[in-house]
Amino acid sequence: MAASSFKKLESVHELSESVHDQQTLLSKLNKELSAYTVFDLMKIQVQLEKECKYLPPKYKKVFREKMAEQLISNFKEIIAKTHSYNQILDKEQFIEFIKSFQEKLDNIDTKDTSQAHDMTVLYHLCALYNIFITKTPPHPEGTPFPGGFFVEKIGDHYYCPVKDKQKDNDEALCRFCVARQTQME
Repeated sequence: MAASSFKKLESVHELSESVHDQQTLLSKLNKELSAYTVFDLMKIQVQLEKECKYLPPKYKKVFREKMAEQLISNFKEIIAKTHSYNQILDKEQFIEFIKSFQEKLDNIDTKDTSQAHDMTVLYHLCALYNIFITKTPPHPEGTPFPGGFFVEKIGDHYYCPVKDKQKDNDEALCRFCVARQTQME
C-alpha cells in the first residue's frame, strides 16, 4: 500500500466522504496543516522558488511574493480557525475539485521531489480554503499574469484576466475559481 500524501488525513477520500459543510472542511484542513512544521514550510518556499525560476524577472518577483503570501496567510488562518463558517458546500463542485486534486497527486512525476509533492498538497488544501470557505480566488488579489494584467477585486467581486482561457485546462483550478473573467478592452 502506498504511503498517504498527507501528514494526518488518511487520503483525499477522507475529504470527499466526510465533508459536507464549511466548518467540517475547515476542521479537516486544520487537522492536516497542524502537522506541518516550519521546516516543511521552508521546503515548500524553496520549491516555489524553483517553480518560478524561468519566469521573467519582474513578473517572477511579484508572482512569487503573492503566492508565498497567500500560502502563508491561508496556513495561519486555517491553523487559527478564527472564523466560524457554516454554509453547506456545493457538493458537486466540491467532489469535482477533490477528483482533480486526486488526479494531480496521482500524476506527480516520480522524479519530482518531496518538496514538489508537499507544495502541490499545500496549494490544493489552501485552494479548498479559498474557494469553498472564504469564497476567494486561489491566486490572491494582485497576482500578475503576462501582459501586465492581474487578479483584482472590484466591489464584492474578483476578476481574473485568464479565467476563460484556462477554465477548460485540467491542470488549472480556474474552473472552480470564484473570480470572474476580466473584461479585456
